[in-house]
Amino acid sequence: MPADNTPPERVEAVVFDHDGTLVDSITPDYEACSQVFREYGAELPAAVWAADVCGNTDGYPALFARLAESIGRHDAAARMRERLSELWAASLLPGSVPLMPAVRDVLDGLRESGVRLAVASAAPRTWVTGCLEHHGLLDRFQAVVAAEDVQRRKPAPDAYLAAAARLGVPPERCVAVEDSLTGVDAALAAGMRVIAVPTPVTRSLDYSRADHVLPGLGGLTAALRAPSDRKAAHVRH
Repeated sequence: MPADNTPPERVEAVVFDHDGTLVDSITPDYEACSQVFREYGAELPAAVWAADVCGNTDGYPALFARLAESIGRHDAAARMRERLSELWAASLLPGSVPLMPAVRDVLDGLRESGVRLAVASAAPRTWVTGCLEHHGLLDRFQAVVAAEDVQRRKPAPDAYLAAAARLGVPPERCVAVEDSLTGVDAALAAGMRVIAVPTPVTRSLDYSRADHVLPGLGGLTAALRAPSDRKAAHVRH
């Protein structure tokens, strides 16, 4: 897709994904899945997890079904999923999941400049608001859309459209910030510009559909003012 070098529309709102974008739940999630694989004598490459699971809640059953088939234990997939839930319960807690770098400064800067802020997540509301409350950031957002608020999960645009509606801002004047390819597709389907910020686990993915690909949130403010560059297929350094 050729680069779109037209000046961007004025940004009135920024809508953030939650997991992997505001908080680093991606690392413990991948580590938990990897632990399950190791317990069954297998390894889980980060690139496989990133492509098949990150941002895709339906990806976990399929991942473990393939593992069970590969080791000839077709009846083990359900137990693998149970084991993952046990590991999540121990490691994925609001108090143990850190903020991604620069989150607080970026949110404060955007709010001071008059940009409206929202969260659009496929995760349960209790998890999203619990993390934001723990880090003292819930009051930064004028709207929080979670899994219970929409009928269709990402890559459907529902969460982003709901966030824009709650903010009272047209989608074309919103910018979405995402770490997963499903999230990028969801925001694009909603008619928003998209800034992708891959995590260390997902850097192998092709984010070329996003308008900008950044190595961290610290470059977000400048990217909001820049024309689209959808030819970017890798993280800029």
